[in-house]
Amino acid sequence: MRSVLFFNGLGQQVADIFCEKIPEGFDVQWQSNRLSDEEKVALAKNAEFLVLHPAEISSGVLRNAGSLRLVQLLTAGYDKIDLRVASELGIPVATNGGANAWAVAEHSIALLLALYKRLVQCDRSVRAGTWRQAISGFDTFEVAGKKVGLVGAGNIGKKVARRLKAFETEILYYDLVPAPEIEAELGARRLPLEQLLQEADIICLHLPLLKETRGLIGKRQFSMMKPTAVLLNTSRGEVVDEEALVTALKERRIAGAGLDVFPNEPIAPDHPLLQLENLVLTPHSAGHAYEGWFRRVRFAWENIQRVASGEPPLSVALPEQA
Repeated sequence: MRSVLFFNGLGQQVADIFCEKIPEGFDVQWQSNRLSDEEKVALAKNAEFLVLHPAEISSGVLRNAGSLRLVQLLTAGYDKIDLRVASELGIPVATNGGANAWAVAEHSIALLLALYKRLVQCDRSVRAGTWRQAISGFDTFEVAGKKVGLVGAGNIGKKVARRLKAFETEILYYDLVPAPEIEAELGARRLPLEQLLQEADIICLHLPLLKETRGLIGKRQFSMMKPTAVLLNTSRGEVVDEEALVTALKERRIAGAGLDVFPNEPIAPDHPLLQLENLVLTPHSAGHAYEGWFRRVRFAWENIQRVASGEPPLSVALPEQA
């Protein structure tokens, strides 16, 4: 029997979905990801496959897992795993293969609509009995006719582009790798980052956290944006200089922001972002949707079976990306 160990931070429901799909010839043990490293080392010692959600494991555990053939994540992100150590040990680390891309794309658009329509304020006003006092009639906006600037045109970025094109927008994108399919299908224009920031009304971040993307959007970049621009971040908090963002929002250098991710999570209760009205915040929940768990689990098992049969895994995160 092939040994699979699942460190799970989301409890019984996710474990049940994972264990319901166990292929023949595999033995699964799942444990809470909150165990100590010492406890994890003891459990991982003989495991061939390690499944993680969230994507967190210490290098010490990896170094002591002598039989490990694959670390399979149920997440898209991998920034809390030392890929260089994993590579030195010959252990590939695979992401979820874009299984949560649908949910993240939809969440990005939900943040945009909440900002443009002041939905949080309107809900609060109705509940307080003040009806339409949350809006003036001149502080809500249409998406139609706006320029959408995608910073990152990978799997999620492309899904956002297709959905927002249906709102009758113009699609701009910045990516080191061209995306000819959305250029042909949607008329998307690939631009240098500075030009995109200057032109876009809606700026969507869809980037992994790499050394090149850390702090990519900072004081200088905010100064390039239109005062009517909104920033949406469902990627990683560290991609944005948070201090510069707070200043840009306070001083109305940009109109607003929709954030699902933060450099430190959960966000501190006294954080200055929580004092601002021109943004919508969610608790790093963009990728969480009922349907997505089944895609994550299906991809994980397919990848595990690939490796078990001697094939290379798909969707591998590379050390040079970290």
